[in-house]
Amino acid sequence: MRNRLVYTASLVLAALLLYLALRGVDIDAMANALRTANYAWIPVLVAVMLLSSLVRAWRWQLLIEALPEIAGAQPVNAKTDADTPGLPGIKPIFYSVIIGYMVNFAVPRLGEVARAANLSAHSRLRFSSLLGTVVTERILDVIVLGIGLGSVFLLLTGRAAILGDLLIEPVTAQLDRVSLPAVVLIVAAIALAVFLLYKFLAKRPESPRKTGASSEEHSLKPRLAAAFGAFREGMATILRAPRKQRIVWSTVIMWFLYLLMAYIPFLMLNTAGIYTLSLLDGWIVMILGTVGILVPLPGGTGSYHYITIQALVYLFAFSHEAAATYAVLCHAAQLVLHVSAGGLCVFLQGSKIPPLRASTSSAPEEMQEL
Repeated sequence: MRNRLVYTASLVLAALLLYLALRGVDIDAMANALRTANYAWIPVLVAVMLLSSLVRAWRWQLLIEALPEIAGAQPVNAKTDADTPGLPGIKPIFYSVIIGYMVNFAVPRLGEVARAANLSAHSRLRFSSLLGTVVTERILDVIVLGIGLGSVFLLLTGRAAILGDLLIEPVTAQLDRVSLPAVVLIVAAIALAVFLLYKFLAKRPESPRKTGASSEEHSLKPRLAAAFGAFREGMATILRAPRKQRIVWSTVIMWFLYLLMAYIPFLMLNTAGIYTLSLLDGWIVMILGTVGILVPLPGGTGSYHYITIQALVYLFAFSHEAAATYAVLCHAAQLVLHVSAGGLCVFLQGSKIPPLRASTSSAPEEMQEL
């Protein structure tokens, strides 16, 4: 019930933000702009999207190879049995990345868990370790995003006030509506919940097994410790990775491809020429749009549209219709590609959605308890 309520709330928020982003837009003008777009760029956009996912899979493989259980192992080829130990080949990793993108458009942030679970189900790697590498990967992206935001403020030095009104003012306006007693109560409730959860996990014993083992041996605490230990091993791969330079280069290449993904729709709509947009302008729009995608909504729906439209209107003097057309086109292109490609990957790897949802069962027993 809790998960359903959270998911319903995210859908309502996405719909609200989408409404606010498109409110007052001339839908006929948007439809006409989409009809007259140069769709000859579609194959290029699809190729860039798939290549960016392939580069992400490559970077993930570079982190996975540093896991203790497979360090120094040879890659598993496509003809090798799935249970064979070793570093997974690029194909199952690529499939998992695409499937993760697909899941993110249905349930926010679950895609990161889904891709780790999917790869664990098709290899002998521990789910908890793989999830740690995914977190490490996301930390790298957050670092790049932070650098990107810094570069955006430098590029928009003369328009810093507008940028502050665009990103900071809406947040402060909402915070001003929250009274101090409400903040104190929320913090106290969170602290109490964390304390009770810790006490519950630390002391709650499991029922003895049929083997006659004691409840202490099967308590939840050592299981969680083992799971978090594997999780830490996954996160530590960035320190042990034997090819750190390739991790850096793959990150640079991947974000450059993201820049192309943000700029090509301008060429499709012919707005790059009308508004004289350079690749640096595309970088600004891409970074700000990424902030919208970080909001825990299905596929960044609503939040991406709102921030991207506001950025184009107030920073680049786009008409509301032109900005909305760009945001809708970008988001729809990623939605269609990732959902269709994700479904194809599920089919090609011979797995169905229900088994995928339960694929964490291939992880160690302590992860099932977690």
